[in-house]
Amino acid sequence: MCTAISLCDPSHLFGRTLDLEYSYGEEVIIMPKWFCLEFIHEKSIFKHHAIIGIGIVSDGAPLYYDAMNEKGLTIAGLNFPQNAVYHSPKSDRYNVASFELIPWLLSRCETVGDARQLLAHTNITPDHFSSTLQSTPLHWLITDKREAITLESTAEGLIVYDNPFGVMTNNPPFPYHTTFLADHAHLSSRTPKNHLCPDIPMKRYSRGMGGIGLPGDFSSFSRFVRAVFLKNHTTPAPEKVGEIDRFFHIMDAVSIPRGCVKSEDGKDVLTVYAACADTTEGTYYFTTHENHRISAVRLADAPLDSSALFTVPLAHNEDICVLTPKQKRGKIRGNTIS
Repeated sequence: MCTAISLCDPSHLFGRTLDLEYSYGEEVIIMPKWFCLEFIHEKSIFKHHAIIGIGIVSDGAPLYYDAMNEKGLTIAGLNFPQNAVYHSPKSDRYNVASFELIPWLLSRCETVGDARQLLAHTNITPDHFSSTLQSTPLHWLITDKREAITLESTAEGLIVYDNPFGVMTNNPPFPYHTTFLADHAHLSSRTPKNHLCPDIPMKRYSRGMGGIGLPGDFSSFSRFVRAVFLKNHTTPAPEKVGEIDRFFHIMDAVSIPRGCVKSEDGKDVLTVYAACADTTEGTYYFTTHENHRISAVRLADAPLDSSALFTVPLAHNEDICVLTPKQKRGKIRGNTIS
C-alpha cells in the first residue's frame, strides 16, 4: 500500500508514501558517479549519473524503493501483487531484475523519453536478490519535469502507460484506475450547483460540499482518487518551501496512521515514511511515522566523484519544538496591563 505523485507546477517535486507492516531500516542512500553498479545478467556500469533515494543497503548493494538522479529523472516502485509477472531472460532484450530496475534506468537516462527508449529493449526477470530478500511484485511511476509514465510487467509483457495524472497507487492495474476515475469527475473544491431541482432554492449548510463523494478509505483506488483531487485542487505556492509544504500536506491525506489498516496476519500497516524529491535542487525531503518534522538530504553535500555509497538514517524519534510563553503588554478597558 503506497501512493506516489509528481507535481510540476511551478517546480518539479516527486515523492511517495511507503505503507507497510514492517521496516527493513530504510535510509537515504546517495550513489556517487563512480560507484560500480553490478547486474545479474548485464555488464557492470562503472560511471553513471549520481543518484539519491530511499531504500536499504544489503551486501554493499543499494536497493532503492524510490530515487532520483542528478538530471531530475525520478522513479518509485509500488507494491503490485497478483498482477506483476516477471519473465525469464530473453536473448533480444536487456535482462534486469526488479530490484535492479531503478539504478538501471537512473544511471543511464536523463528524461522519461530516454527511459521509454531503454524500456523498449528491457525485460524484467524474476531473480531474487538473496534467499532472504525475495523478488517483490512491483510496478513503477517514472517522471521528469515534463511527463509521467507508469510501467507494469504483467503476463502480457512489459507495458508503458502514459500517466497524465502523475499519480499512482497499487492494485488493480493502471487502466482500471484511469477508467473508473471518471466516476468522480463531479468532485470540486467549489460550492456545488443545484442540479437536483434547480428551480427550488437549497441552502448550503457547510463549506466543502463540492467534495462530497471523495473516498476517505485507505484502499488503493480511493487513495488514487484522493491524490488526484488534492494534486489538482491544492493551491500552488509562489516559493519553493511552500510547494514542499503543499506536497507533504497531500501526502498526509493519503497516509495511514497506526492501527487503521491491518495485514492478513493482524499486523499494523502504516506509512513508514513519506518522501519528496526536489529535482531542481537535488534535495530529498522526508518525514516518518514517528517524526513529522521535515528532514532534508542534499545530493550536492556528498562527494559525487567518489566510488562509495553514502547513507543517512531516517529520523524515527518525534522532534517536538517546545515554545516559551512571553509577557504580552496591552490594554483592557482603559487600564494598562503591567
